[in-house]
Amino acid sequence: MDRGSTWMVGVRLPSAARSAVRHFYLVDGAVSVVEARSAAVSEAGHAADLAGRHGAAHDTLHVEVQRVVRDPLGRVGLSAPLPLEGSGASLVRDAS
Repeated sequence: MDRGSTWMVGVRLPSAARSAVRHFYLVDGAVSVVEARSAAVSEAGHAADLAGRHGAAHDTLHVEVQRVVRDPLGRVGLSAPLPLEGSGASLVRDAS
């Protein structure tokens, strides 16, 4: 059984000033890009509610998923942004 990987997922959320702010979530144990994205988007919804922005829609079109990787020397880094599995399309729609 695959224990999964660690992923960093960026999700844009509206701020109190109505500008977009990117929040980053570390998702541990997800076995796919889709699972990591889903977990982070769910958490982003909870974060918006806790911040008092009930019903504030997170921007699911601007989600960036990267795998946390280690090189042979043990240094931690990030993969390039990954496409949504099976679609060939990138999850990154805006680099801002």
